[in-house]
Order: sequence, then structure tokens, then C-alpha cells
Amino acid sequence: MGLLDDIPGRGKQPIAAGQPYFISDGYPVNTFEFIRPLLKSLEYDIPKASLPVGTALFVGKACSIIYILMYPWLNTHWLPQPLLLPAEVYKVGVTHYFNYLKAKQELGYTPITSPQQGMAATISFFQERKQKSLDGPTIYEWFFCVFGMLAVIGAAAFPVPLLRSACLMILRSMWALRLLAIWAVAMHVGESIYAWRLAKRVDPENARGWFWQTFILGFFSLKFLLKRAKNK
Repeated sequence: MGLLDDIPGRGKQPIAAGQPYFISDGYPVNTFEFIRPLLKSLEYDIPKASLPVGTALFVGKACSIIYILMYPWLNTHWLPQPLLLPAEVYKVGVTHYFNYLKAKQELGYTPITSPQQGMAATISFFQERKQKSLDGPTIYEWFFCVFGMLAVIGAAAFPVPLLRSACLMILRSMWALRLLAIWAVAMHVGESIYAWRLAKRVDPENARGWFWQTFILGFFSLKFLLKRAKNK
């Protein structure tokens, strides 16, 4: 066997027993340059801003604490992935390279797939996966839409002094505030029904998901469905 140690006195023990090995393609590359083709193929924005490692670690640890507190709900579909975790900071904030020389010398390992072939297969996999799931806006658009709708409806329907006063500073009258709340609800209902009917044609497996997401987010969700329909 290729993994047996033939040195006399070792009793034919496997070389790999208890040994760590790095398995890589042998092509060191910057993380962001590596994922750039994948992000572009999925039509995601390339990161433009940067943070010091210390600041990013602080944000990552804060996110980690929040998600530890939300542990009972981690497997629910409505909870988005953490914005940042310490592990991701260490991956991209510290230069490192995994050399497979030991695996080559002791196990005869050599990469059988080039980085270009691997990336092409990865892009194909994620594009197919994306077609089977809902596209959605960023977490900032979620917060803007959800909290905006709740604020307008809450101020129009319930006598919450601080909230109502803040809305009236902008709209100036209760009549305008209530009209805006009715218009917003009507738009969301209409857009969600349209999204459901359109998804029945272009993405029938996710029609219900498109309905509810558009009911909550309105055009912030509908624009992704329209784009998918255009690309069909």
C-alpha cells in the first residue's frame, strides 16, 4: 500500500497515522482576487472599503456574542448569516499559505484540478444553487424596509407619542401619515400578489417564498424577481 512505512522496525505502520497534512492546489493567491470571479459571476458587489484587523475583530466578536445569544433560532430561515465572525477576520487579515510539500513527499499527493478548473466548477455549482433559492436585498435594505414600515404603520394606527411625533415632523399631518400607511400597505400587497403570479411562471418552486418576501420588502424584493424573469 502507498501509505505504509517500509522502514525496518516500524512494523508496517501507516505513514499518515497521526500526521497533519495540508491539501491545496499549490497556487498562493490573495483571498479577494481568488473570490472576485465568483462574486462577479453571481452579480455580487466586490468589497471596496477596508477595516483595520483590530476593528474587524471587535465587530466579529460582537456578532459572535449576538449569535450565541440567539442560538435557539440559528436554524430558522428568517435569521440572516452573521455579518462577520473572528474566523473570517483571521482568514483574510493574516497572510498565510498552506504548502502541500509534506503530503507530496510522504503520500505522493499532487493536485489533479487546476485553479481555473476548480473555480469554473465552483461558479457553475453556485449559479445552479442560486437559481433554486430566493435572491434578496442586503441586510441594510431589510432593516430600512421592515423598520420603516413598522414605524409608519405604528405611528398611524397606535398613539405612540415619540414615534408619532417623529413622523409628524416630516409629514406635518395625521391625514398624510395615515394616507402614507394605507398606500404603503396597498403597494406591498399588490406587489406580493404580482410577485406570486410572476414566480409561478419563472420560479414555481419558490413562488410562496417570493410572495412573502415581497409582501415584507416590496420592490426591494420584486426587483430581483423581475431580473430573474428577464434572464429566463
